[in-house]
Amino acid sequence: MNQRRQVEEPHGEALYNARAATPDYLRIFDRWARDSAAYRAQCKRRGNGRFDVPYGPRAAETLDLFLPSEAAKATLMYVHGGYWSSLDKSDASWIAPAFVDAGYAVAVINYALYPEVSVGAIADQVRAAAAWLYRQCPGWQVSGGRLYACGHSAGGHLATLLLATDWTKFDSSLATSRPVAAAISVSGLYDLVPLLDVPSVAAVHGMEQGAAMQASPARLSPHSGSRLLTALGNDENQGFKQQAAIIAERWAHVHAGQVDCPRRNHFTILDELAQRDGSIFNAALALLSSPHS
Repeated sequence: MNQRRQVEEPHGEALYNARAATPDYLRIFDRWARDSAAYRAQCKRRGNGRFDVPYGPRAAETLDLFLPSEAAKATLMYVHGGYWSSLDKSDASWIAPAFVDAGYAVAVINYALYPEVSVGAIADQVRAAAAWLYRQCPGWQVSGGRLYACGHSAGGHLATLLLATDWTKFDSSLATSRPVAAAISVSGLYDLVPLLDVPSVAAVHGMEQGAAMQASPARLSPHSGSRLLTALGNDENQGFKQQAAIIAERWAHVHAGQVDCPRRNHFTILDELAQRDGSIFNAALALLSSPHS
């Protein structure tokens, strides 16, 4: 008698634990840190970098700013990943050079980490950074205060959340209700509810379901006129692929497309953002220069 073999669908850790799925992730992190330190040293010599600039009162509320040689076309705010509980802006400076060379100011921000603060508090810090940058843009000759956000993994979640923020409630003194024109989310997270069942994602695992829903961009409405570009590696955990499908469906009216990256995992995908011939970099440039964003 033949029996059907039951194929178990991946769940929990298998869906979302990217480090467990990438044995050499520490080597990748070391490269990020080395390349970032080298670029900061170069900018210090050239005088086109400003470091540990405060955007808020907390010690963690600082950013590094990298400026082009002439007036910036726009400002790109970069938000690092790390499941809201690890990594630092000093690991992410290496994202900036290609964009700076293309004429954009790049602000790589820090934020406090879980368990010192909650995901909701981190989201507010990132909003505060965006509001600060929007006000400061004229200082480096950015026309019209053009501000964009970009993030990886948890940073992609935070960057996307900016497009669904009620800015009139968050900061009524802003001269606009939409300071962030568009966002680029690389391997982002958009619905936090599935992460409630993933113990390694401690920042979300300890949340109430209601709080997870309120912090999920896919369960919120983006601003009319916003644009969201997403990117995904073909070798990602299945959970990130599910997340990308969710946001593409629920934000279809603002979704600017998805960049699929063959032979890239959750971490090596960032090479496609940082390299001048990278698929994400070139899609991002097209978005940043679009009259619709």
